[in-house]
Amino acid sequence: MQLKAFYTTCALVAMGLPALAAADDRVDASTTWYQEGRKGNQGGLTVIHPQVSGSVDAGKHTTLGISYSADAVTGATATVYATDAVSSATKFSDLRHQAGLNLGFFGPRSRLTIGGGLGFERDYLSLSINGDASVDLPGRNTTLALSYGHSFDSVCDRDNGNATPLERRALTKADVCAKRSGVLGKDTAGITRWTPLSIDTAQATLTQNLSPTTNVQFALYGQILRGLQSNPYRRVRIGPNEPQENIPDSRARVSLSARVNRFLPKLNAALHLDARAYSDTWGVNSGAVEFAYSQYAGSSILLRVRARFSQQTAATFFKDAFFYETESTAGAYFTGDHELSPVQNVLLGAKLTLITVGEDKPVIGLFNKLEFNLKGDALRFRELAADDPSANPVGRDAQFLMGGGIIDAVVLQLGLSGEY
Repeated sequence: MQLKAFYTTCALVAMGLPALAAADDRVDASTTWYQEGRKGNQGGLTVIHPQVSGSVDAGKHTTLGISYSADAVTGATATVYATDAVSSATKFSDLRHQAGLNLGFFGPRSRLTIGGGLGFERDYLSLSINGDASVDLPGRNTTLALSYGHSFDSVCDRDNGNATPLERRALTKADVCAKRSGVLGKDTAGITRWTPLSIDTAQATLTQNLSPTTNVQFALYGQILRGLQSNPYRRVRIGPNEPQENIPDSRARVSLSARVNRFLPKLNAALHLDARAYSDTWGVNSGAVEFAYSQYAGSSILLRVRARFSQQTAATFFKDAFFYETESTAGAYFTGDHELSPVQNVLLGAKLTLITVGEDKPVIGLFNKLEFNLKGDALRFRELAADDPSANPVGRDAQFLMGGGIIDAVVLQLGLSGEY
């Protein structure tokens, strides 16, 4: 029974479900490498993401946590969204820093965490506050969780004065986004200005144990953004003009997800199924389905494989480059953001976890438990036609789902976690 409970717990943790337990001093460190290729001569994208976090007991029912992460981004991208964008690729690089601090309070069946964070890069500043709470109902078969966060962000943009949308010029890397004292934005008249962006995010989660080996989780997520959301560097060719993209300053989005986890005692394995539906006020609707299988070898090795398929529609104001050039915009807004285009993608991934528990003495003389993770994902994208749906393949054709083309992006992650 204890072994069965151990594997059931591992199945839940592997799926990322919340669990209430006694606090442990711990440290987590990982580095993620993302590599994306671009078609033709549009270059590519490389992101290196190191992060480290730790928490310590600050009292009988209190924990103190701290975190730091960075994003080092290099690559090349088309500066103009146009039919001949291949010829306009330019190199760029950015470095973003993010630090956070949180204070947690926990009891036998409940937990409350409050915290905040500060992030900055050359053209973006972020100050955030957040809180989350969870409670195990009597019987410990039902867990309710709520979270809320607010970000006070600022985006550096070109100072276009009273120019119309089709007259606005885009920011360039040569433009200096000045700061007053470290992270506070400072306008430079006639060149750059800092524009606010507020983000409110909330989520409610219900986790229910259906049996000793099966549980489900439902999550409702919502977010409201107000402020500059255009990419200040991106231009769109509209007829003979190449103005800075122009998208709405407000956006509301919501998603609903459901997860099912089933432990298989005879195989020492677990099955996971995840489905998600998404919609927003810009007209983007999407759905995703993910299937995963976790196989345990003793109490020290866990191998997990997963496959995910997703598809989304385009924003109501998104057009293919050819139609922007020949038919103008779809109303007041226009964009070249491929994240707002109709797209399909497939992800195949695997994760290997090695767990070492110090039974008689601490692991390497310090840790009660040490966990090593190696994770890899391969992604394939297919951009669909926004203005001529008849040009799109019918359904989820086998060539796209099973292969028949190059891998568009890979993600590799190396992580180490320790409890002491």
